[in-house]
Amino acid sequence: MTPHKNLFATIAVGFLLIIVYSCDDAGGVTDPVGELERHELACLLVDDVWKIVDAQDTTETKVEVARGDTVVWYAPENRDMYFQFMDDDLTGVFTKEVLMGDSLTLVIGNNADAGENPYAVFVYEARVYAAGDSPPRIIIRE
Repeated sequence: MTPHKNLFATIAVGFLLIIVYSCDDAGGVTDPVGELERHELACLLVDDVWKIVDAQDTTETKVEVARGDTVVWYAPENRDMYFQFMDDDLTGVFTKEVLMGDSLTLVIGNNADAGENPYAVFVYEARVYAAGDSPPRIIIRE
């Protein structure tokens, strides 16, 4: 192999390695110690107010997550929902529609800001925004 071809091959392999390893920060999430969690939330009518609540405990409206955790929102059987996230670093999307009875599963991004991250959920048929901690928020631990 000539020196030029050898240099070209070395550079090509280097770029390939950079691309492969940079994919983790661009959206992929690694869990080297198995500490990632799954958080399940539901949109329910509680005391005549649509709320985003813990799917197992309707009195809990606060969700604390770590980067890489999975969050699942369940739509009611009789209502469509429209999600609006303020920053696509949080979940990788700005808006998402969830049809009645379906769920939305998103992973908290590696580049999401720590602290409180508000988002909005519009309940179509009721023509109202769901409350949580009004607005609902995802709190990302450091």
